[in-house]
Amino acid sequence: MNEIPADDLVARVRAVDGVTDVYSPHSALARIPGLIAAARGTADERTAEVAVSIRDGVPVVAARVATSIDDSTADSARRVADALLASTPPDATITIQVARIH
Repeated sequence: MNEIPADDLVARVRAVDGVTDVYSPHSALARIPGLIAAARGTADERTAEVAVSIRDGVPVVAARVATSIDDSTADSARRVADALLASTPPDATITIQVARIH
């Protein structure tokens, strides 16, 4: 898999029309260390990220976003998936979760 910096993927997702924010796709349990660091003032409370992993030899890319109420959420999610597909290998699996609409 061509290594694409996670910050670059976040920037690409943020640039998609209709996306208002990007959140960590990891579970709340996995985010606990970051939340503790934020409470201590040593890190941001929320880390925007696009998770990239390999499952059974296939790249898996996951994003969790907020979308604008002024745009179709389904269309925004499709545009996010298209942006990630354009930045990943052709066999990658893309998962988009819409966390909020505002």
